[in-house]
Amino acid sequence: MEPRAEELPPEYEAPRHHAFPWLSVGSIVYTIFWVWMLYDSYRRYGASFWPFLIFFFQPLGAVIYFVANARTILHGLSPGSGGGPGLFGLGLKAKIRKTEQQMLVSETEALRAELAELYYQDKRYEDAERLFQKVLENDPESQEALYYLALCKLERQDFKSGCAYLQKLVDKNRKYRFGTAWLRYAETLDKLGRREEALAELRPLSRAFPRPLTEFAYAKMLAEAGQKDKARETLEYMLSTSSEAPAEDRTWLRQGQTLLRSLS
Repeated sequence: MEPRAEELPPEYEAPRHHAFPWLSVGSIVYTIFWVWMLYDSYRRYGASFWPFLIFFFQPLGAVIYFVANARTILHGLSPGSGGGPGLFGLGLKAKIRKTEQQMLVSETEALRAELAELYYQDKRYEDAERLFQKVLENDPESQEALYYLALCKLERQDFKSGCAYLQKLVDKNRKYRFGTAWLRYAETLDKLGRREEALAELRPLSRAFPRPLTEFAYAKMLAEAGQKDKARETLEYMLSTSSEAPAEDRTWLRQGQTLLRSLS
C-alpha cells in the first residue's frame, strides 16, 4: 500500500517507468551490429549468399558473417570477390609495412597477392604489377592476378596491354566480379577505337547483369555512336525498372536521367 500524499517527504519522487522497456542497450547494440554486417557484406560481396544469410537468419546470420570474415573486416583487407576496406583497419601504409615484414619471414602466394593488392590501393602500380605478374607465373589460372594486372596497365595508360589481360579474363569467366571485368574490357576496347566491338560486348553484358552501372554504360556508348533511339530505349527501361536499386547505383540513375533529357 502506497503512502498518502500528505505522508510523503518533500524530496520523494514517484518511480519512473521507461516509455519503451523493450528498447534495451543490448538490442540497440545488436541492431547497430546487424546493420553494419549487412552493409559490409553487400559492399564486399554484392547481392550474394552473405547478405541473404544475414537478413533472413537473424540473429545468428550477422554473427556467422562476422566470424567468417573477421580478418577482412577488422584489418581493412579486401576479399578476393571484391570487397572494400574495413571500418577499424590499420592505415594503408601500416598494412603495407606489416605485410612486407610478413613476406620477409614467409613468402607465400597468399601474402604476395595481398601485398600486391595493397600496393595497387596505394597507387604503386609498378610494384603491384611486378607482384601480380609473379602470382600469374606461379598460377596461370589466377583470375585475380589477370584482373589486377589489367588494372595496373590501364592506370599507366597502357590500354593495349590492359585490354589483352582483360580479354584473357573475360574468355575464362565473363561473370567475374558480377561482370565488372567484362565492363572494363568493353570500355577499354572503346578507348582503343574499337567501338563496334565494344558495343557488341556491352549489349549482352547489360542483359546478363541488368543493373544501372552496365545499362548506363551501354546507353552512353550508344549515344556517343549516334544511336540515340537505342540509347533512349535503354535508359527508359533502366529508369523504369531500377526504383529499388542500391545506393551505390544511384549515381548511374542520376546520370541516366541527365543523359535521357539531353537525348529528348
